[in-house]
Amino acid sequence: MCTCTRPIKIFITAAVFALAALTSGTVAPAQQVINVRSPVNGQVSLARGIAIAKVEPGYTLWLPGKRPEGMIVFMHPRRDTLQADTLISYAQARNLAVLYVTTDNRLDFLFADDRIQQLEDYIHEAVVAHGIPPERLMYCGMSLAGTRALKLAVHAASGKTRHRMVPAAVAVCDAPLDMLRFHEACLRARELNFDPSAANEGSWVTGYLESGLGGNPQEAREAYIRYSPYTYADGGGPHVHFLKDVALRAYTEPDVHWWIEYRRKDYYGMNALDMAALVNTLKILGNTRAELITTTNRGYLPGGKRHPHSWRIVDERDLVDWFVEVMK
Repeated sequence: MCTCTRPIKIFITAAVFALAALTSGTVAPAQQVINVRSPVNGQVSLARGIAIAKVEPGYTLWLPGKRPEGMIVFMHPRRDTLQADTLISYAQARNLAVLYVTTDNRLDFLFADDRIQQLEDYIHEAVVAHGIPPERLMYCGMSLAGTRALKLAVHAASGKTRHRMVPAAVAVCDAPLDMLRFHEACLRARELNFDPSAANEGSWVTGYLESGLGGNPQEAREAYIRYSPYTYADGGGPHVHFLKDVALRAYTEPDVHWWIEYRRKDYYGMNALDMAALVNTLKILGNTRAELITTTNRGYLPGGKRHPHSWRIVDERDLVDWFVEVMK
């Protein structure tokens, strides 16, 4: 946990949830949200000439009205505690807690083990403080947050973390997993410079990977393989077997026509490749609870703009129900 400043813990109880109840109709007065944060200043350097503002490390925890039977953990920051969304409200109705955890870097690739440990420490703190069964956790994430979810799950299962909080389930949505493929895809997008957002991502991702892993894939191939939670080039990589007993869902909307038209990317540039390969490898290893979920025309950004790389492809109620079944 970050110790550079004293953490601030904020409890928001029934009075706040009255607002959420007006919109969701499912929030009970006894429920509460706890916000633990460590104020920070400054920037995080991703690569030479590329930096972003730090976010407050810590967590936001939504609790149901009684002792939780399990907890859904998202690997990204969320501080808008006055509003419960569909997933939070439905999870609480099914007596599940929902936790959002973050380091001070919203784009953290978790290159260093102590950054992974920081996230697990937050999760462990919430579990111990609120009597949440540690064997009933689901790690979730969209895009890079999904990468973080899998890296934490793998590290816990391999015994590399302090608390060894191995999740019962993992759900990732269109996450980059194979960094050999991802670096190549981002490099091509940067050099092509067809779409500004894709070119910008290509610049900071390639720079960040090369800075964190000691060079490009030609110079540091083994570092890329060791870092990747999954890599196709090495039979799944050195970590994938740690996931063979974990229930896993991988969501993707592989609309290759959209990617070609608007980004000039093909299948090799899509995270769908990693999603499918991971699930197939896990099935080969004997994991009968690994699922690939593909969707059509569900991906839209919050403003309504079409984009298949979106959390909206996930049926949140169905995801919560699946996790409840996994816990049985």
